[in-house]
Amino acid sequence: MASEFKPQFGYDPSPAGTTAFVSSLARPTMAEAGPHLSYLQRDVFLGDLLVRIDPKYRRGRQPIGSCVGWGWSLSAQVLAVCDIAVRGEREGYCGRVLEAATYGFSRVEARGLDKNWNGDGSYGAAAAKAVTKYGTLIADRDYDGKTYPSADAALERAWGRDGVPDTLEPHAAQHKVTEVTLVRNFSDVCKAICNGYPVALCSTQGFKMEFGKDSEGHGGWLTASGRWAHCQMIGGVMFGKRPCAVVCNSWADCYSGPVDERLPDAFRRSAGKVDADVIDKMIGGDDSDTFALAGYAGFAPSQLSDWTGGVL
Repeated sequence: MASEFKPQFGYDPSPAGTTAFVSSLARPTMAEAGPHLSYLQRDVFLGDLLVRIDPKYRRGRQPIGSCVGWGWSLSAQVLAVCDIAVRGEREGYCGRVLEAATYGFSRVEARGLDKNWNGDGSYGAAAAKAVTKYGTLIADRDYDGKTYPSADAALERAWGRDGVPDTLEPHAAQHKVTEVTLVRNFSDVCKAICNGYPVALCSTQGFKMEFGKDSEGHGGWLTASGRWAHCQMIGGVMFGKRPCAVVCNSWADCYSGPVDERLPDAFRRSAGKVDADVIDKMIGGDDSDTFALAGYAGFAPSQLSDWTGGVL
C-alpha cells in the first residue's frame, strides 16, 4: 500500500432517515422479501461474474467522502451482472455504474432538497431510495453529447452539493433497482449472496489494513480494529471452518499482506474476508443501514438487422 494513501470514508448515519425509509417498504426484511430463499454452504463470490463479463474491470478509488455512492454503485453493477448470468435475463450489460450520480441522488434528490451544503457523506437508506426512485447512470456513456467519468472528485462534489442535473434524470430512470430489503445478520447475507443479490454494507466498524492468514494458509483475512464510518459491498460468502463474508472496498488495491489467490486479481487487494460473527455485530440490531438489492433494469438486448432483406 502506497505510503501516501489516506483512506476516505463518508458514511454519515441517519437513524431517523433510515427508519422512515424502511417503514415505507412493502417488504422491509429478508424474511418478508425472500421467505423461500435458501442456500447451500458453498463458497460464492459475485465478483467472479463481474470480471467474467467485464474482463477489464478494476475497482478504482473514491476521491472524496463518497463511499456510499461507490458501495451502492458497485452493488447495482454486480446486480446487473447477476440478472444476466444467474437469472438469464435478456438484457445488455450496463457497464460501470457512475458513482457520482448515485452519490448525488442520495444526498439531494432522495432527501427532497434543492442543495446540500453539508460537507461530504451520505447514508445507506438515502442511497437505497436513490437507486429505486431515481435510478442510475453509467460512466463514460454518451448522454446528450456529454460523458461523465468514474472517480472524478469535482463531479462527485458538485453533484453531492447540487444533485444530478435534471436533464439526466430521464436517462437514470431507465436503469433503476426494483427492490431493496434490510439485511440484519450473516444468515441474511448468505441468503442474498448465494442467490445472486449483492449487499450494500454501511457500518462504523474499522479494520487493519494488512491481511492475515487462516489455519489453512489462505490470506485475505481482515481483522476488526478501530472505527470506519464507511460503505462497502458484500460480494461473497465462504463457509468451511471459518464462515465469512467477502467485503469489497472502494480504495483500489489498498490492502497489504498475503492475499487469497482464489479471488480474481481485480479484487485480491481491494476486498477482504470478514468473520461471520463480526458481520453480525456490524449489521445486527434495529439500526442496520445495510440492504440487499434485487432487480436491475439493464439495457435492452441488441436487435440484429434483417439480413435477408425481408425475403424470409
